[in-house]
Amino acid sequence: GDGTKFEVAFDPLDGSSNLDVSVPTGTIFGIAPYTPQEPFSSTGRKLVAAGYTVYSSSTELVLSLGENAVGFTLDPHLHASGADAFQLARPQIQCPTFGPYYSLNEAREPDWPEGLKRWIQDAKVGKTASQFKYSSRYVCSLCADVHRTLLKGGWAGNPRPHLRLLYEAAPLAFVIAAAGGKGSNGVENLLDIKPTGLHDRVSVFLGGIGDIEDLETYGDIQQGAKTYKS
Repeated sequence: GDGTKFEVAFDPLDGSSNLDVSVPTGTIFGIAPYTPQEPFSSTGRKLVAAGYTVYSSSTELVLSLGENAVGFTLDPHLHASGADAFQLARPQIQCPTFGPYYSLNEAREPDWPEGLKRWIQDAKVGKTASQFKYSSRYVCSLCADVHRTLLKGGWAGNPRPHLRLLYEAAPLAFVIAAAGGKGSNGVENLLDIKPTGLHDRVSVFLGGIGDIEDLETYGDIQQGAKTYKS
């Protein structure tokens, strides 16, 4: 090669608390040019590749190099024979502009800010921009919730600044954006937020661009109060 160096930030096992009950888990990664003076300090706009895997009824790999998002499925029989184990299954993923689902821990509704409460209330009765009557879907495994959102539409996230920017939020926002969607912290695009440390946490909303931009118009959707642990 040309000697270019890269830095890789990754969450090796997203949803690890679900392992003993066989709920889907995953891996998230982001790859950016290596900056020796300030490693792991670039915004998500600087990523050259990002993706995630979902370990479930099948093993799915979703990858983006920036221009689009593609999906691969693991064929264990090919893996055993030494052939290319991941087979192209979704050559160009497009996240629906609007979708019928929202995904977050609804038991935490008493802690939510008023704007988020209003959007959820409106979504249930078809009064958001899409005029869909939304349903709640929540696995509590970020990769699984985002994977469903990417394919089916809607949005997934956490209004509390809990998820890590560098190795969860930014890589997933990169993939979602490549598929025509958007990632936001409720105020600005996740890809524009510059990390100040390896474990910076942010509010996260990932999904169809229509749903995310509609959600942002409700204003107060970031949860500031840290009143619970998980």
